[in-house]
Amino acid sequence: MKKILVCCLLVIVSCFSFAQQSKQEKLQQLKTREDIKVTEVEKDILKLEYRNSKTLYKNIGEYQPPTNNSLQKTTYSPTYDSTIIDLTTIDTTLYYQKYSYWQEVPLGNFRTLLVGDVNKNGRPELYGQMKDYWTDYTDIMAFEMDANGKFKSVYKYDSTVIAGNIYDVDKDGMEELRLERNNTYVLPGKSFPFYKKGSATTLATEVSFIFAPNDTLFQQNDNYFGDWDGDSTTDQVFITPTYFINFYEYDPALKNFDSVLVYDHRSVDVYFGGFSIGDFDQDGKTEFLAGSPHGKVLSFENAGNNSYAPNWEGKVETYNAYLCAETNDVDGNGKKEIWIGGDMFYNGLGITRISLFEADGNDSYQVVGKIDILGIFSWDAGNIQVIDVDKDGKEEVLLGLDQTVVILKFNGSKNHQTYELFYFKQNNLENNMGYYGGNLFNLIDDERDELLINMWNIVPNVGIRWFNWIYKPNFVVSVSNEQNIIPKEFSLSPNYPNPFNPQTKVKYEIAVNSIVSINIYNILGKEITTLVEKEQTPGSYQINWEAKDSEGKLLPSGVYLIRLSANGKVVNYTKTVKAILIK
Repeated sequence: MKKILVCCLLVIVSCFSFAQQSKQEKLQQLKTREDIKVTEVEKDILKLEYRNSKTLYKNIGEYQPPTNNSLQKTTYSPTYDSTIIDLTTIDTTLYYQKYSYWQEVPLGNFRTLLVGDVNKNGRPELYGQMKDYWTDYTDIMAFEMDANGKFKSVYKYDSTVIAGNIYDVDKDGMEELRLERNNTYVLPGKSFPFYKKGSATTLATEVSFIFAPNDTLFQQNDNYFGDWDGDSTTDQVFITPTYFINFYEYDPALKNFDSVLVYDHRSVDVYFGGFSIGDFDQDGKTEFLAGSPHGKVLSFENAGNNSYAPNWEGKVETYNAYLCAETNDVDGNGKKEIWIGGDMFYNGLGITRISLFEADGNDSYQVVGKIDILGIFSWDAGNIQVIDVDKDGKEEVLLGLDQTVVILKFNGSKNHQTYELFYFKQNNLENNMGYYGGNLFNLIDDERDELLINMWNIVPNVGIRWFNWIYKPNFVVSVSNEQNIIPKEFSLSPNYPNPFNPQTKVKYEIAVNSIVSINIYNILGKEITTLVEKEQTPGSYQINWEAKDSEGKLLPSGVYLIRLSANGKVVNYTKTVKAILIK
């Protein structure tokens, strides 16, 4: 049975300068960035080459729905659940208080910083490059948290450009650090040094081996490590932009990775990205699903010791299907979920569309849910992370999408895949600042995860700066507890006149005895003044408000928000939050 959740709360045009730019404006902005070379390799297919040699393909064409399969048309199916979240109409004040700014770290990395505690001292490290406006990119730096909670530089890795992975490759109980070197260093082509630890309590600073196979001297994307064939040695999977999906296994005798399968995917599509990895059909064999610029999905399966083979091809109704991940049976029906997400322009609107799959047989998958996030097309940012944010035993999904960070929380039931917003953060900075992506990590060991947002800032004719802003969580329990108030019990009528200067009438109704709060906020979420803060009986009420703050000072012209709360909790519906305009 179809279930549609529409999160349409409040239009605040001035908060969405990035989202409201046209496709051509965004494309021109991308082309002017000094850290990216943009080439149209075929109609509507952009090749994005980054300064650190990363390469991505982006399909910016208008999406054309398939016509040969009714389940693939751009309609909302009666046979599975659909969640629609319209980010162009979200009230950001409902979420801003969940995380508060903590500190800035002058590091950047492709998409997100690499985070870990390699030396096991309880103080995590951040790995990335430093880049200030007037200086060149540094080598990869390790910043470690000091006793005061600040991140300070502790090590530099010579001739490295991307921080990749932390994993115990040789199974000796100590993690290795995988970095990337450009093709001017050490070996022809690209090379990937793995650094080992000198002891259990040191950083990984000694080169253990350099991975640079002759047939994959180019960039490696989406590297994952595991023991997928069950032989107690480390396997690696990755994708190269030179048309190959690669499986390798660590050979203790060689002290390096040896090739298992190099698969040319050009017969399916020009490029693939992302991986959803797991035994989804529960046959004892691990599957690997990746997506393409045209929405093709290609699955591989472990077929025995050191053996992998394609086992399924499919298609999702989006382009750029690189947002791939897996969740561990959040709806409790005994099956893991496969997330395949991407973005497209459909009738001129940017949409991020995620298809949720489950196995419906051996080597067979079916769509069981769909999430549409309206108003977002990720031009060069875009990452996905699965993590239990509120520690309730069920995973949430973080999405770093263009100039936003979104966290989705499951709110469905068994066999009903529906989701709501747990958190939403929009980049409200100047247009020369942007997001690369975001990720969560427990930096303070307090059972809650801090939010890191990877950012860039360009000053024309000067240069670019990379940095990360870190935010601390302020919540204790799941946001879903704040949304269980019956909406019919409260309502906030549109104020009149709107716009106004200098006075307006605010009308509201309550149906049960409540402690009512009515507050005014600016568009950045800062509280300006409180109009009501008291217990009231059921009935209709009206307040006359002058455009003044809590100190009696006249407010400047602009957009403000009026918010009704009851019993200390915000009622998360359109009728309890309104936009007002002061002339």
